[in-house]
Amino acid sequence: MVHYDICDMPLFRGGDREAIRKIFEESPGRYSTYGKGDIIAMQGYACRSLFLLCNGSVYAKMVSEEGKEFTLDTLSAPDVLASSFIFSSEGIFPVTILASTDCSIWVVGKESIRRIIETDKTVLHNYLTVISDHSMFLSRRLNEFALQTLSSRIVSYIEHNGPLDNLQEAAFILGVARPSLSRAVSQLVSQGTLTKSGEGYVLA
Repeated sequence: MVHYDICDMPLFRGGDREAIRKIFEESPGRYSTYGKGDIIAMQGYACRSLFLLCNGSVYAKMVSEEGKEFTLDTLSAPDVLASSFIFSSEGIFPVTILASTDCSIWVVGKESIRRIIETDKTVLHNYLTVISDHSMFLSRRLNEFALQTLSSRIVSYIEHNGPLDNLQEAAFILGVARPSLSRAVSQLVSQGTLTKSGEGYVLA
């Protein structure tokens, strides 16, 4: 039995709880659990549901035809997955979503979400805020990867995530080879931009 009130998710906060529950009683969706490393959704597959991340964290990655991987985003509960995809004209996942920890997800059908946002202005406002926040994040990521040098991306990474203590993980997130990241970090240390502490590399 699931002991999680879906109305407590940020997406539905402030909405009409009785009306929301009624819609979910008519079309409850499903509650799924995943282990670390499990694939939750696959790039290119149909997207017909909204994924509500109730516990744990996930990351989204893109894979090119040549097999090059790029980590686009990392999300932690409570959050909404696929908010920008479910109503798109293509109706597919442009990314692969994987569990970075053990996590649980409430999968809600597209029509249930449509009914709720059409009848509840508060949830509609929340939904638009979620989409806008995710879009702003993606804009910043695009700026990092299209306009910034690797050194600038490393500094930005530390500013947003704290000490850089795992080069392999950071290389994966930044979408670069570990040797390239190591060289850039060494250069930043020699320039006096970074320094090594007990917690990892930090801004000097």
